Amino acid sequence: MKQTDYRVFDHRPEPSRERKKTEEEKQASLEVLWQAKRAWDNLDNYRKRRSRSRDYTFGNQWGDMITLPDGRRMSEESYLKEQGKVPLKNNLIRKLVKNVVGQFRSVQTQPVCLSRDRKEQALSELLSSVLQYVHQHNHLWELDSRSLEEFLISGSCFHKISYGNRRGKNDVWIDEVNPNRIFFNRMEDVRQWDCTLIGELHDIPVAKVLANFAGGSRARAAELREIYCHATEDALRETYENLSSEPLDNLEFFLPADKHLCRVIEVWRLENKEQLKCHDTLTGEYYQEDVARMDEIDAENRRRIAEARKHGDESEARLIHAEWFVDRYWHYRFFTPYGEVLAEGRSPYWHGEHPYAFKLYPLIDGEIHSFVEDVIDQQRYINRLITLVDFIMGSSAKGVLLFPENQIPDGMSIEDIAEEWTRYNGVILFKPKAGEALPQQIAINSTNIGAYELLSLQMELLDNISGVHGAMQGQLPQPGTAAALYNQQVQNAETNLVDLFESFKCFRESRDTKVLKTLQQYYDRTRYADIAGDKIEKYDAFSPEEVRNAELDVVVTESSSSPAFRSSSNALLMELFRMGQISLEMLLENGSFPFSDRLLQSLEKQKQELATVAAATGALPPAAAPEAQLF
Repeated sequence: MKQTDYRVFDHRPEPSRERKKTEEEKQASLEVLWQAKRAWDNLDNYRKRRSRSRDYTFGNQWGDMITLPDGRRMSEESYLKEQGKVPLKNNLIRKLVKNVVGQFRSVQTQPVCLSRDRKEQALSELLSSVLQYVHQHNHLWELDSRSLEEFLISGSCFHKISYGNRRGKNDVWIDEVNPNRIFFNRMEDVRQWDCTLIGELHDIPVAKVLANFAGGSRARAAELREIYCHATEDALRETYENLSSEPLDNLEFFLPADKHLCRVIEVWRLENKEQLKCHDTLTGEYYQEDVARMDEIDAENRRRIAEARKHGDESEARLIHAEWFVDRYWHYRFFTPYGEVLAEGRSPYWHGEHPYAFKLYPLIDGEIHSFVEDVIDQQRYINRLITLVDFIMGSSAKGVLLFPENQIPDGMSIEDIAEEWTRYNGVILFKPKAGEALPQQIAINSTNIGAYELLSLQMELLDNISGVHGAMQGQLPQPGTAAALYNQQVQNAETNLVDLFESFKCFRESRDTKVLKTLQQYYDRTRYADIAGDKIEKYDAFSPEEVRNAELDVVVTESSSSPAFRSSSNALLMELFRMGQISLEMLLENGSFPFSDRLLQSLEKQKQELATVAAATGALPPAAAPEAQLF
């Protein structure tokens, strides 16, 4: 039989099961739910480390718990306050994170589809335009910036790609998934190709549950409303405060963060199943069947052979060729907290995978370590030194007056002396006694104990460990520093972050590839025409199947909207224009000039006026005259 791509085979519905089999399937579904629960529990340490890194990034840097000698546990902030100290902090981690995100945002990039087959180059240009449109209407530049911030804090980022109706239109949508809501199996491949289980915890209103899972049945909607009977408006009084991380930090697997919402557990698992690759030579159809239906296929083949024998040669019988294989596919399930399956099935996406794109960094021996995690110790020591210097300065003697008791003037008390001493132009009259000590004021400078040198050292170590040096931060160079040397320092500082940026770029390319396959599946010619405009003419040369099955590579390149790119492209076009290789219309159509659209309209209007005059006079328009010069 001819080698065929079975990815496009139809998946025929399985025959009805007996009651015993249905119970087995229920037990199998419950096992999937408990497997997801174990995966969630195994990520508890990851969530705690991420929460700690987030707190240090945004200023909560004295929240670590410590155990006192008497067995009590309290936060470092509470302990310092108990000791009479003020827990000071100088948040340098936030500055580093903002600098790295700023470096990312300073160079705008966009996805571009590349075809290995030059025959499909026109198709790749069309799909590049459509993919860039998806980026624009999802505001992905803002979303990617926030995802990079998450990537720096936790060493991970998660996006979900789906297709559906939202904001009044059916389209491809990309959402950022909070790491506190995600769970997955243990992985060791840095590309995350060994992922076999992934899922997400949803907290949604009961109305959305009914709309998504009732299936148009009012009876089913009533059953779901009974399951989520706790989700009422009365529960709104027991919700967490707004604009707070507390709900996400206290998530439970089976309980919603807010009691008025419904917990839905989404689980995607890579499953194996014995299947038959079938080719019906009578109809030319390729499809997959369950192994249990092999007897039915054999019976149908015997019937066809008998039918062919009646009409002559049985060798002419068109049979169904079946081949056994193990099918690996992604299966999704939506659970209630009570184990009931709201919906399930094979992956509905053409790419046949789960809808998530994610990156775990660096995933050495299955572990992730974030950018922020590397500098927490330096930040802690800087805060400790600042608090120590403040405590020493507060407890040092500053302007203490030593006034001998036998020198107190007659008619004055020590309080009167203290008030007069601190008053502007104050005068204390007394008769000193021979041989007795005179009043004196003491001021002690006890802060010169090396704390400032240690503080300077720790701040330097913070820059060295993070790789974000002064040149990259835009700090002024030392007097006499050559421009070439300063530029080299900036380049060396950027080199320290190349690994981070390249890993995040790999995540974006993987996500955009899944976005491309999703829009190839759901977009039709009308949708392409609405987005691509004049480029749709190139699409006419391709059939819908060719567009759907085209294998294209997605790369992230510098955006044509960046000032540097526009400047260089405009300079090249102007040079071609001066050389006479392109016309003025070609220059305006392909260049990035703020006035190009208005000027093109003016040129078109001028052409129409000249054509009207030429038609009235019977003369050729200037553009069509043999002696006409474009330049």
